Amino acid sequence: MKNSLLNMESEQLATNSNLPAAMDKQLDVLMHNRDGSLILGASSLTGRYWAGSLWFYEDPNNAPTIERSSAGVQTEAGVTDIVWIDELRVAVASDTGAVEIWQLIDSRSSFKNLFYLFEHHETVNSVKINSNRTRLASGSADCLIKIWDVAGQCSTATYHAHTAPVEKVAWSPVELEVFASCSQDGRVLLWDTRKPKPAFKVDQSPLYSLPTSLAWKPGETAVIAIGDETGHIVLKDIRNANGMIKDCKSHTRAVHRLAFSPKNGTWLASVSDDSTAVVTDMANEPRQIYRSYSHNDFVRGLSWDPLSNKLFTCGWDKQVCTHVVTMPADDRMDISTPAASYSSKVKGHTTKS
Repeated sequence: MKNSLLNMESEQLATNSNLPAAMDKQLDVLMHNRDGSLILGASSLTGRYWAGSLWFYEDPNNAPTIERSSAGVQTEAGVTDIVWIDELRVAVASDTGAVEIWQLIDSRSSFKNLFYLFEHHETVNSVKINSNRTRLASGSADCLIKIWDVAGQCSTATYHAHTAPVEKVAWSPVELEVFASCSQDGRVLLWDTRKPKPAFKVDQSPLYSLPTSLAWKPGETAVIAIGDETGHIVLKDIRNANGMIKDCKSHTRAVHRLAFSPKNGTWLASVSDDSTAVVTDMANEPRQIYRSYSHNDFVRGLSWDPLSNKLFTCGWDKQVCTHVVTMPADDRMDISTPAASYSSKVKGHTTKS
């Protein structure tokens, strides 16, 4: 397979002395590292082209304040997704069709670009890493899914089973060779890269519309949450058409991202184009335990802090919001109760909560 790796001859560095002058308007993704630090990806449209930036915060509570960032760098295109490879390296999905690898250097005060991997022909919508952090999967608007060897810095497989843009990919937390994908073609596929015919179509009932997001339940072999463009979320056993099904209506518009809490494995966070962030307890019957109205535009990113179990969200309103989620004392809580009943701290250009 042809390797289209583009090695960078000159180092691209960003230090605290030459941070980007401004934060890009659309905050699209944020992701905690295992030590609680945070990386934030932002984008903005300049003329006909998207530009982007990466921001690293040793203290996640400082995001998105530029002056309190530990490192920042301007990217050549918009940032659509980010995943940590290890304590220093991140893989970045770009709207140019590239998967970029960046490394924090100089005691995590600077960014260095290690390489670009240009093999997609359209925007890369999703990039994720498997549980032993050796391989990446990327899904793109070109309908392709690619598997990347991190150590070899090259693609090892290309899959063209979807017939429309791939929205999300998600690796199994248990099996190294298994991942799932969802696409605008309306299908959710389960993949096993060890098999000659690796793709298996998942029964999506009772989804109401096109799938837009995926999240694997921690520690489970085949239990996955699927969000759709109407705001519904389904939790089911994807290897059994008649298996466990849980269905809830969490949003009024498309579910953009889903993430299970690392400390409360039945808590599922979701963010949406309806400008809300929701946490649903999926232990028995789905029960909404938290809803925030802190954002005033599309909410695009979410991440659980692995140390504090706080939920962080970001959106196109240029805000990063911190949410302290606790189980309601009254099991009969009205799920329409406004977010003012819960703890939500807003960080960004506005202090409104």
